[in-house]
Amino acid sequence: MKVHPCLFYVPASRVDKLLKNVPRESVALVLDLEDSVPKQAKPAARERLGEVDLTGTGHAGVWVRINSIETPDGLLDIQTLLALDGRIGGLPVETVLVPKICGARDVAIYRSLLSHLSDPPEICSFIETVDAVENAFEIAAVSDGLCFGQADLVAEMWAPDESYLAHARARMCVAASRYGLPVIDTNSFELWDMDVVLAQSEVAKQCGYTGKAAIHPKQVDVIVETFGTSPGELDRHYQTIKDYEADEAGFAVSKDRVLAPPFVLKARRTIALHSGIARPVR
Repeated sequence: MKVHPCLFYVPASRVDKLLKNVPRESVALVLDLEDSVPKQAKPAARERLGEVDLTGTGHAGVWVRINSIETPDGLLDIQTLLALDGRIGGLPVETVLVPKICGARDVAIYRSLLSHLSDPPEICSFIETVDAVENAFEIAAVSDGLCFGQADLVAEMWAPDESYLAHARARMCVAASRYGLPVIDTNSFELWDMDVVLAQSEVAKQCGYTGKAAIHPKQVDVIVETFGTSPGELDRHYQTIKDYEADEAGFAVSKDRVLAPPFVLKARRTIALHSGIARPVR
């Protein structure tokens, strides 16, 4: 799955009104049918998917977050995607975000249902239940990406235990790296103080997240700046590999850098991740 520094959520029920505010650079456009759409508005939101024109947004494709198929709305969301044959507003649905995943079997069901599309989308699984945290590795093994849903996870807990949340974040990031997947941090609910969003983004990046969700245009630039990977950074990884392979000793100091197998492996994995290769390089 392609790495995007930022996922920008737009309620499908209000997509027409919000399109002018949709960022383009380094951002995946996510049409949301789940939490941002009230239950009474979900039928109309599904109808809008068949009517909206997205060809002028500058995006090559779109993502869709659907409701859980444990609910009638989730089943209707799947039916809508099948009826549209995986195209919305003239663009292909590249990725479907699936919520309330508990284990690998859940992902397999979604993948089976979506396999009936002419061009089946990739699946990004939400880690937002206690079961999903415990089963993060088996979920990662059958997914194309992972996304953290902290608010829903906290809703399953009696209190927002910071030590457990840190465990959950670390576990899913390690699971994602184990299988070479992009891993997206939960969105911030801070809409005014971008220093707070910056601090949250920096912590998430240090934890191992490759991007972060946004629910307001103000958040996007800070997130993209934090998680974006420049061509220069990738060039340095390519140079590390080149310098290491050119040294007969297999271990050297070059330009004040130590060239050793662990650093070369890190360079290869980073290049593979940003090339969309969704399995680890070893």
